[in-house]
Amino acid sequence: MPAFLAPTANATGAFNDSNLTVSQWDTVDEDRKHAYFTNTSSHVKALILTVFVLSSLLTTVGNGLVMIIIARIQRLRTAANLTIANLACCDFVMGCTFWTAVLRRETMLQCAVFSWYAVTTTLVSMMGLALLTINRYVAIVYPLHYYQLMPPARTGALIVACFVYCLAIGAAATIQVSFFWQPTSICVVDQVLPAGFVYFFAGHYFVIFILMTYCYTVIAKIAWAHTKRLATASDAERREMTAFHATLKMSKIILTVVGTSTTLLAPHLFHMILSHSVPFEKLQTLRV
Repeated sequence: MPAFLAPTANATGAFNDSNLTVSQWDTVDEDRKHAYFTNTSSHVKALILTVFVLSSLLTTVGNGLVMIIIARIQRLRTAANLTIANLACCDFVMGCTFWTAVLRRETMLQCAVFSWYAVTTTLVSMMGLALLTINRYVAIVYPLHYYQLMPPARTGALIVACFVYCLAIGAAATIQVSFFWQPTSICVVDQVLPAGFVYFFAGHYFVIFILMTYCYTVIAKIAWAHTKRLATASDAERREMTAFHATLKMSKIILTVVGTSTTLLAPHLFHMILSHSVPFEKLQTLRV
């Protein structure tokens, strides 16, 4: 832990604001200015604000439309589209609350609540990607048993179970932040959480990444074999393979969405790990 994050103690061992020296508070204030863009020039602040607003609008509108379309059209309420709607719902919430990332969080309560939000929404997004991948894997590998293995009711139960699990992990993050909070703490979620919890949380990403790599490798092999069969098939055989071909096309579109989301999540997860394996000062230029 950096020196300016280590609070001083009184004779009884208790930590409080009055124990901190002027130099400690000066260092903490300087780092808070860096974390909350206080020292940033006006044109850079305007650029950051523009990026935040545009990202929020695009995320909110795009995912909101997906949710509305699936909700309003009865025939679209399939197991596959439930997993898509689940991911869209998570991204919609993130888009609506994206702006909270730049708010100042200088008390333990503010930091604990934000940590719960950040951990929960990030994990829900990762679990949503995993469910989407599993759904496509079952649809391609077991097409004849897909509707028995992944009916809408079972898919909904899996979504609820994942959501409850994410809420529990978010609550654990809140407890961790509350326990380790000190007057000199800077509420950067990657750093206020203890190393053990960060590695546990980031482990979800790597497990899901390995799962997705395996699933889409299998799907790619089946798609290649299907393409070769399609090239030599008769017109009657091609008509029989139309439904499976449509499933493959949908899987390719979903792979694009999943791949993009997974790639966008990677820098944040790696930063969380680096926060506890690289000196604090070297990471300041990476923080957003």
